[in-house]
Amino acid sequence: MEIENASPEERERGIEAAEAVFATAGISAEQAAYGVFALEGWDDASFAPDEEPTAEEDGAAAVWMEANKAAIAACCADWPADVVPENHLLLELVD
Repeated sequence: MEIENASPEERERGIEAAEAVFATAGISAEQAAYGVFALEGWDDASFAPDEEPTAEEDGAAAVWMEANKAAIAACCADWPADVVPENHLLLELVD
């Protein structure tokens, strides 16, 4: 998780929040990331009908985006509202 000026403890809080979203949804972070990759690939293909993500991929991407929101909210919970990052995808899948 990359949020500028976040402490290691804040980042860890954000990661834990994201992990909780994945657990609640019953999918792994890797499955959710693959959903986002499929969605991004469809975008790169100019939304070609034959490149559209499956319902499963679309659902997994939605979980990733929900986890991203939860991570930002948890990481930046004590920050002034005007410095909290917009809802950009700030989570990264790492080995």
